[in-house]
Amino acid sequence: MERAWSISILFFCISLVCNAQSVRNDTVSMVFVGDIMQHTSQLENALECGGDSSYDYSSYFKYTRPYLESADIAVANMEFTVGVRPYTGYPCFSAPESLAAEASKNGIGLFLTANNHICDKGRKGLDSTMAIYGRNGWKYTGIYPDSSSERINNPEIIDIKGIKVAFINFTFGTNGNRIPDGYVVNVADTASIAAALKRAAEDSADMIVALPHWGTEYSTSPCKVQTALEKFLYSHGVDIIIGSHPHVVEPVSVSRDSLTGSIKHITFFSLGNFISNMSAKYTRIGALAIVKVVKWDNGGGIEILQPEVHYLWCCKAGKLEKGYTVAPISYLLENCKSILPEEEYFKIESEWEQLGKELNLTYNK
Repeated sequence: MERAWSISILFFCISLVCNAQSVRNDTVSMVFVGDIMQHTSQLENALECGGDSSYDYSSYFKYTRPYLESADIAVANMEFTVGVRPYTGYPCFSAPESLAAEASKNGIGLFLTANNHICDKGRKGLDSTMAIYGRNGWKYTGIYPDSSSERINNPEIIDIKGIKVAFINFTFGTNGNRIPDGYVVNVADTASIAAALKRAAEDSADMIVALPHWGTEYSTSPCKVQTALEKFLYSHGVDIIIGSHPHVVEPVSVSRDSLTGSIKHITFFSLGNFISNMSAKYTRIGALAIVKVVKWDNGGGIEILQPEVHYLWCCKAGKLEKGYTVAPISYLLENCKSILPEEEYFKIESEWEQLGKELNLTYNK
């Protein structure tokens, strides 16, 4: 009798698993990283690594490539114009095409272009950036040659394993640089944002990810403008917010349904820098966010799973590699004490400890 009962329970459990599998699609994994920047020292080092004839960025993604490539889509903020010579760093950024090529080669599948430096080179910079991205087939969002193109392509909707994800990218401003006549750079205007979100709904997007360039530089806390805009975005159908611009990591907020406990929204107020030549406190710490979602086939809608965060450290040239690179802090602290210069190792340890206490952070191993 007990044996028969055990067998019945076993088959019941198997049927539950089979039924569960039959009503859900594959899990979709999205990875987001922060600001990819290109300061003068990075340009000089990339040229040196390339042998004075080309710009070599092969070290940039060496330690993060597994995360980027394993995702169904990886997204990064490209905080520079592309292809305008002479290449320049701060305050007017222009980077070689090879930097974007290296990002694409290592798994970045969507470039964010609506940021405060996208108009640094004016009309020439916008034309060159869009031409290079378009010629290479690299997906980008946030800038457009005209209003007609913006209406058609904003938001960027990508079908990922049967889940239609709408990505909307916009910036608080362009550092006082005028947007050239006729061109469109998505800005944080609520009417324009609402129109784009309405188009996402009309196109039957399953999920909306907002990617604002916002906040206060070097602040580890979101400002009132961010929290007000967060409320606006969620009231207009956004599911997830991934922020950039402050150059430092800001908190992650997860809201849940009070009855079911399921995740309703996730806000990463700022992922900080991915790679740069900055040295100010916390500007060498960034976050890599992994967000997974499931679409239920039985009409249950989209389920957002608990996000995973890996905190990163930007190693400047000569610290870990000949060129600049980015690696998980866990990897550096646990494996690289004998490899890194002593002052670099203790800088990582010290800043991570301080930021961890400030924001109550832990790293994933």
